[in-house]
Amino acid sequence: MDAATPQVDERPTMSRGDRFALGATAALAGLVALGAAAGGVLSVVNALRDDPLTISGFALANARTPEFTAPFAQVTDARYESVTLTLTELPDAARWLLAGQAAVVALAVTGVSLTLLWLALRVLRTRPFGRSMTAALVASAALIAVGGTVSQVLDAAGKAAVVDHLGPDVTAGADTARPEGYEGLMAFALDLDLAPLGVALALGVVALAFQVGARLQRDTEGLV
Repeated sequence: MDAATPQVDERPTMSRGDRFALGATAALAGLVALGAAAGGVLSVVNALRDDPLTISGFALANARTPEFTAPFAQVTDARYESVTLTLTELPDAARWLLAGQAAVVALAVTGVSLTLLWLALRVLRTRPFGRSMTAALVASAALIAVGGTVSQVLDAAGKAAVVDHLGPDVTAGADTARPEGYEGLMAFALDLDLAPLGVALALGVVALAFQVGARLQRDTEGLV
């Protein structure tokens, strides 16, 4: 009489090195998520409560040539592009915009890190595909797209509110004595970086691939 054929686990096995790498990735992703969340909370609190508040990245216009570059004939042009200000008695509107920018960035980093953590754990279980994984990737793509663009807009709007609060004398303008005009802050400056949209689109394609993989995984399991 033939002996019964033992059942064989169809799931692929991983080496110790693979498991260690995935475990380390999951741990690092968890730490990054925790750090981003904590840092975001602190940044929001600082933006709303710190007085004075230090803000970096105010765009300059008509900036003077730095004097230390004058002796160098090889330097044909030089200028400052931004300035850091420490301000007191800021209006609530500016504070909320800056706090919103910090919150959006922290949310995006935390969400993407949690997605990476979840992916590493599912691979460790040799079950990388599934609806939850696809949903997590789609959510991460949305967070990157929204966080990467909206944060830039909120940052520019917050700085514009600060400049408006300081008054017209702080902004750059025309000057008959200087053809290039007198230096000062830009009333509104937004140099929108569209790279986050490209990353989000690529992640969306990965999510679609995971959805197809999940379907193939179900079909394969049905044949076993």
